[in-house]
Amino acid sequence: SLSLMLCALTIRSTVAEDPPPGGNTEPPYGQPPYWPHPCGWSPEEGTPVFTGAMGWAKFAFHNPPQNYNPNSWIQVTSAADYLPGDPGAPIQNTLRWAVEHLTGPRNIKVLVNGEIKLKTMLRMANQSYVKITGEYATGIGPTVTGDEFSIKDCNNIVLRYMRFRSGILDPENPHYHCGRSLNILGDQTGCNDIIVDHCSIGASRDDNISVSGKICRVTVQNCIIGGAVKGTSYAGIGSEPKFGFFPSESLTFCRNLITNTFARQLLFCSGGRVDFFNNVVAVGATHLELLAKDGVHGPKINIIDNVFRTVNFPYWGNKFGLYYEDPIRAKVVESTVNYPADVLPMSTNEESIYLSGNIFYRYHLTNQDWEQPYTNDQWNFTYDAQIANPTTPGQPNFSTDLRRDNAWPMPNGDTILDAGDVETHVLANAGCRLPTSQPALDDYDQDLVDAAAVGDRLYPFPAADNDGFPGTPILLSPANQATGVSTTVTLTWKESDETDCYQIRFGTTDDPPPLIPGCITETEWQTPSTLITTQHNVLLADHCY
Repeated sequence: SLSLMLCALTIRSTVAEDPPPGGNTEPPYGQPPYWPHPCGWSPEEGTPVFTGAMGWAKFAFHNPPQNYNPNSWIQVTSAADYLPGDPGAPIQNTLRWAVEHLTGPRNIKVLVNGEIKLKTMLRMANQSYVKITGEYATGIGPTVTGDEFSIKDCNNIVLRYMRFRSGILDPENPHYHCGRSLNILGDQTGCNDIIVDHCSIGASRDDNISVSGKICRVTVQNCIIGGAVKGTSYAGIGSEPKFGFFPSESLTFCRNLITNTFARQLLFCSGGRVDFFNNVVAVGATHLELLAKDGVHGPKINIIDNVFRTVNFPYWGNKFGLYYEDPIRAKVVESTVNYPADVLPMSTNEESIYLSGNIFYRYHLTNQDWEQPYTNDQWNFTYDAQIANPTTPGQPNFSTDLRRDNAWPMPNGDTILDAGDVETHVLANAGCRLPTSQPALDDYDQDLVDAAAVGDRLYPFPAADNDGFPGTPILLSPANQATGVSTTVTLTWKESDETDCYQIRFGTTDDPPPLIPGCITETEWQTPSTLITTQHNVLLADHCY
């Protein structure tokens, strides 16, 4: 068959107060004379939007408008999709109809069990107070493929129990390189109070999930973020708050499994507050990269009680016997004058990075075994990539000028698990597992979980593009249209990506029946001597279910 794949700490929060009135329309925001926050002011603390909601967006929907009815549901029962000019468009009860055609505050219940293949990008833009959930579906629930799902300039959005895999491509509808699977973009008015829970986000051509622009109060929790369409894809988390240097709450990533991309898993750049806790980050070249795109403001970040599992060569190669890379990486510079866009100035936010309680596992490629978990000096988790030719594995660390000794204030009431409990909890709970009596992952996610548990790389470098489906084998011998071939010829073919086994069909028609039952794992096969001398067509099936 085809296979694609507690010790608690409570931290007190601060909540932004309404500013005095003012007319200033230029940054720096939050300084007199005040002007309205680009994403709106923080909601008052109250009841979380759903049980288990955490982080800065936990109080989304705190004060919904009068026309929001929490007991009214719009049902998505059709897996079809359409383009605006298609006959019969819009098609009712489709995901596009519910997201793009309907307006106003609403709850969307996605009941499709299986693939919803998009014909083009699906974008929710300039909308407020919308909940989308697949938790009431049957089976494994809905999987959105074919193109990007985008949330642009929206506020108070809840997204739960969905799968997003944009890079599972249609050969007739190729995608641009930077296609994401889930894109949260604050462009003009900004995005605020967005929470993504128990989703599976992967199989992209670039960032599996991108959170960028004018962003305030976004939480991504209990998700599986992993896998890639290209073996060389930078398919992890992208985060670039353009105006993140005003004093505001920003991003929370907690209890996620982030795994199995070639290069970066995580990228946080420019100012703003980020809380990154209780995540499992496994099998990637650069786990968590920090930089300041404006040359001044890097993230004010808490990195607390995470598990990092590193098994591959460093991103730049196996220099000087290096066999791993520390998980928190930046090019640290002292001056912000004529800065390149990929550096982290030492002056960033004055003590910008807080590290505590993380566990780092690393695989020794020479000895081919796991070292003992590394938990002591947390600053040794950092790597200053500005030093081009290090002579010692894992050195040098960031300058201590960037180190913060106390955690940045975090939302009230969030429970942070001890790092020793995190891997077991996340591998057993993250991803789109419908809340049934027996929650289960689909094969793609299960492969990611299994690989993360032992440190397997599913997409080695270099690797052919993969799209979530088996590739097409190429016949090598005999050549196509060959004549005068022996009836006992040995067929050979080129192995295809993501293929478990091959089915051989042999006959005199365009779609001949299988010559042998089942399928074989080898890439060659000798024909039986019982064949007669005539014209035969050979069909190699690219997979077997």
